[in-house]
Amino acid sequence: MRWFAEKMTLVLSEKYPPEKVHTVVCITKFPGCIYNEPYAKVLKKYDHVFAHVTITGLGGSPLEPNVPGWRDATEKLPELVAFLGSPERIRLRVDPLVAIKKNGKLISNIPIAEQIIEQAAKIGIRSFTTSFMEEYPRVKRRLAGHGYEIITLSQEQRIKVIKRLVQVTQKRGGVLYTCAVPGFAKSKCIDGALLQELHPWKELCNREKASGQRELCGCTKSIDIGWYNMRCQSGCLYCYAGEV
Repeated sequence: MRWFAEKMTLVLSEKYPPEKVHTVVCITKFPGCIYNEPYAKVLKKYDHVFAHVTITGLGGSPLEPNVPGWRDATEKLPELVAFLGSPERIRLRVDPLVAIKKNGKLISNIPIAEQIIEQAAKIGIRSFTTSFMEEYPRVKRRLAGHGYEIITLSQEQRIKVIKRLVQVTQKRGGVLYTCAVPGFAKSKCIDGALLQELHPWKELCNREKASGQRELCGCTKSIDIGWYNMRCQSGCLYCYAGEV
């Protein structure tokens, strides 16, 4: 969203006007862009807006050079809650969880994940998602080119990490979902039933499973107006979508 505001607001307004849209689902690492111009003026016209906000704890580091730090990002969440009308309309994504090393030094956002969840929970956010970094060949090459070595976590280690984060989340009255993580239950980042429940007038929403998704993806049908040829400038070294 951050890098293509003019194009995306134009597509929304012209191709998917409010009368044709049940819910606009925003997915971003820049929570402030949703309630600031040019998005705010356009999004205010829609009946229902839901946000997936990704805060990994790696923002501002060489792994996410053009992304805000996690403290800066979490400080913007209260204003986002006010704009959306309820913390229930936010899914906070500590995603992906990364474990790598460089020059023998461990670099991981797993310990920070707990702090991020705690800060978000303080303002009423109860829905969280996480997953582990996918070791795609292009990701391995890119990280290696910058001197990083991936630490492959065993299934036992992954289960231990997830169980700990589930405990942290549940302690604060929340729910932690995993996004297409083998060995864990399916979840729905786009959830027609949830969007219907949160809609101001409970308007019916498509609950059919989206086609062409990974086996462990439970997402329901939606229309994506983000395109893979729109090169993101966040510079995340672990990105699987394309070259940085």
